[in-house]
This record gives sequence, C-alpha cells and structure tokens, in this order.
Amino acid sequence: MTRVLFSSVCKPFGEEYGDGFGASYEGSHQLMWAQGMFRPRGVTTQWGIDFIAENIKTPTTTLHYPTLKEFAEELKKGYDYVGIAFIVPTLHKLLPMVEIARKVAPQTKLILGGYGTVLDDERLPKADYICRGEGVRFMRELLGEDVDAPIKQPVILQDTQLFSLPLGRTGYVFAGLGCPNGCDFCATSHYFKRKHIQFLPDGESIFRAVEDLYRKDLGVTTYWINDEDFLLNKKRGQGYLEAIRRSDLPPLSLSIFSSVKALSQFKPTELVEMGIDWIWVGYEGKRAGFSKMEGKSYAELFRELHSHGITVNASMIIGFDYQTPEIIWEEFDELMRLRPSICQFLIYGPAYGTPLHDRMRAEGRLLPMIDNDYSKQDGFSLGFDHPHISPEEMEALQRSMYRQEFERLGPSVFRVVDDCLAGYRNLKGHDAPRVRAKAERYREKAHRAQMLLPGAIRRVNSSSSVLLSNLQRDLREYTGKMTPLESLKSRLVPAAMNLTSLKLALGLDNQPPLTRKTFRHDG
Repeated sequence: MTRVLFSSVCKPFGEEYGDGFGASYEGSHQLMWAQGMFRPRGVTTQWGIDFIAENIKTPTTTLHYPTLKEFAEELKKGYDYVGIAFIVPTLHKLLPMVEIARKVAPQTKLILGGYGTVLDDERLPKADYICRGEGVRFMRELLGEDVDAPIKQPVILQDTQLFSLPLGRTGYVFAGLGCPNGCDFCATSHYFKRKHIQFLPDGESIFRAVEDLYRKDLGVTTYWINDEDFLLNKKRGQGYLEAIRRSDLPPLSLSIFSSVKALSQFKPTELVEMGIDWIWVGYEGKRAGFSKMEGKSYAELFRELHSHGITVNASMIIGFDYQTPEIIWEEFDELMRLRPSICQFLIYGPAYGTPLHDRMRAEGRLLPMIDNDYSKQDGFSLGFDHPHISPEEMEALQRSMYRQEFERLGPSVFRVVDDCLAGYRNLKGHDAPRVRAKAERYREKAHRAQMLLPGAIRRVNSSSSVLLSNLQRDLREYTGKMTPLESLKSRLVPAAMNLTSLKLALGLDNQPPLTRKTFRHDG
C-alpha cells in the first residue's frame, strides 16, 4: 500500500541557527516580540500539510517541527513519497532535510511544497516533484485520486498560554486560499495569480464547517477562519451571517483576515452577530494606494470596531518610496492615536513572484541579499535600494516601532480586555438576542482578566501602570469584584509571571515540541 509522509521544516529555530529575525513557529512573534512575558505563547503548526493529509485517501503521516534525527528515523519506516513544506526564508532548513531523505530513503520520491516553491528550479534542491499551487489537487492527481472529491476540514487545535497559564484553545477552519486584491508586495496573493480558491464556496458551507467543529465537543468556541480577505465577497459573508442567525449555537469567537474595503460592507453589529471579535487588517502607508484601503476611514473603522468589542490587529508596512524617517514616524503616531489592540510592523519586501520584485529588478534596485541570503526575506530586512533610508536605518526604525508601541499603549493582551469591556458596555442592552449574548461573553472574558492585573501592574512602565490601574477600576465597576476564589488565584499570578521570566532569561521552552499525526493508518 502506498504511504505518504509530509513534514514541516526541522527545528531548532533562532538566529543562531541561521534564521532571520522574523522566522518563528509562533504566530505571536511577528506581532508582540517586544512585549516579553506579556506575549501569549502557542505553537502554530504547519496547517497545510494536515489539510492535505485529511483530503487524500492514501495513508499519510505528518510531522510538525521534528529534529533532523526524528525526520530521518521516520523516513526509515518506509514511505513512497515525502513532501516537505517550506517558505523562502526557511530554504536553509530544507537543504539538510533533502540530503537526509536522499541518504536514508533513496527509494522515496521527494516533493517540495509551500510558498517557498515560488523560487526557480535552479534555486531549489533537486526533487522528484515540485508542488506549485494548491496542494490537495496536486496530491490527488499525483496519487491517481479523484481531484474533485469534496473537501474535508481537519481537526487542528492550538493551545495558548500567558504567564505560563492556559489562556485558551483555538480551532482552525480553512475557507480559502489566495487573494484577488493583488497588493504588489504580497507573496500569497501572487502565488495563486490573484485567484481566490474557495474551499468553502458560500456562507452556509463556512457555517457548517464551524458548526461541525463545535459539535465535536472539543471545548472550543474560538476559531480562526483561514481566508486571505474574509468578507470581501459580500454575498458569501451575508450568507454566513444568515446561517448563524438561524442557528442555536452559543456566541462564538472568530478571528479573521480582512480589509477596509471588505469590512466597510458590513455594520459592526453584523460582525458581532457573526461572532467576529478579532480582525487582522492592513494599515499600509497612507499613500500606498492599494484598492483594499477603499471604504471607511481608518479612524472611523477602528473606533467602530473597538466600541463593539472587536480586537484590531493592524499590520503597518514601512519602506514605500515616498517615506522618509520623518514620514514613517508621523504615520506611526497616527496609528498610535487610533489605539490598535495589536500591531505588526513589516518592511516593504520584494518577495519572489511579486510585481514589486519584478519592478525592483527592472530598476536595478535589488540588494544582493535577495539572491544570496533568503533567510532575510522575512519582513524584517530591507531588500532594495531605498531613496531615503539605508537598510540598517530601516531595520532600526522597525524594531523601535515595536518597542514604542508597547511603551505607549501597554500590553496587547490588556488592550484586548479593554475591547471586551467596551463591547459589553455598549451592547448589553442591544435589541438582537445574539448581540446581547455576545456582550455577556465579553463581560465574562473581561471579568476573568481581573485576576491578572494586580501582578501585571507592577511589571509595566509608569504610563502603562496608569492605563492598567484604570482598567482594573473599570472592570470592578462594570463586571463586578473578584470572588474569593478569584482573589486567591490572583495572588498566585506573580509566581507564574516569575516562572515565565525565568524561562525567558534561560531560553527554556523556546523550541516547539514534535507533533506527529497519522491519517488512515496505524503506526
């Protein structure tokens, strides 16, 4: 019987192992790396290989973050195909895996997959197959299976911790790949040639996928909808809203990627009814001119979302030609006045396969690192000759923005609590039952955060201490005082914070564990 092995790249991770600053197995790293112990921690597995494994009939094993030794030992068990998923910045991790695969399992056919395959064949190690595009169809064709068989959703869960304490569990729903917006720097959009591949074609199918995962009774009410610009297709989004309005599901918590253009099509109360309370939205340079920025002003949109309990993760790009350091700081200050809940700051990057890369090469502005050090193509290095800012200055600007955001606005986790409190206060008397129910969920989440605040207030700067003290006062007033048991738990939080500080200082728990899954066979 044919057998398939899929693997992520191998650990260890870190700059000392050749990785760029932005490379990590934790999604929160690119958002809150400067926030130290206040950064939630959780392992983000290589979702794509589990999604493919779930949607082929052939017995398959997946490995997430093995060591090279563990990868070799798994190969020795005998597989007909081994597929390795990588991105351009992790090409250096792929190379030794290919060598090991050829050495210990020369009979096994090697498949390269993931966004790293945007590189030309001559830049990649020799493989039997290269998957460029959507992986399920590719593997079904390769294995002689029905390419049009229905798509099934795998069970993928992520546990998150804060201060070494459990924070919650998230389930993943895969609605689609690719994005039609086609921003000139976006590798994922142009990888799929600006097409939107809909695994879940309408709102009803998205709702059913969420409902199916909820009904599995895994204790999960928080879900990440994997789609590049969820709600851009208004009919699809409206269909999801209508489906959940008809359902008996409790208030859910959905996290999404979206854009100003997409969000402007819906009322904030409609987003609340859908369960959306965490939105990753682009906040590119003011003069960037991308079509997805059309719609409501950022000030209006952020104000609406915050008042409805919705967390805003703003992703700011720096490095457009028009930007000088002074302009970058002006735009940064404008963003800070909008009080985003979470921020990402990335350097405008000419990723392979994008129009920006083609333009920079045509203009002779690409720096040598583009072809000589792929690990630097991670959003934290400047890859072209900028008219006003050197690479060193750009990188220093970016790092400083992360630190300044933390110093000015305080820990993101408590900005999220503030969002919840605002949502509760503004929506608790709403006419729609589902909105009122969501408001109550906001209240419960905000109330529980009181246990963390006494210890946190002592570990932030003076301005953040004032912010957190005011939040603590408001939480007591609007959600009630802590119970005796909650007060007892609160007194234990400083010990958990000390443990987290010790782990960070000693570099403990800074590598992901191996996750091994099997599909349709034992072993």
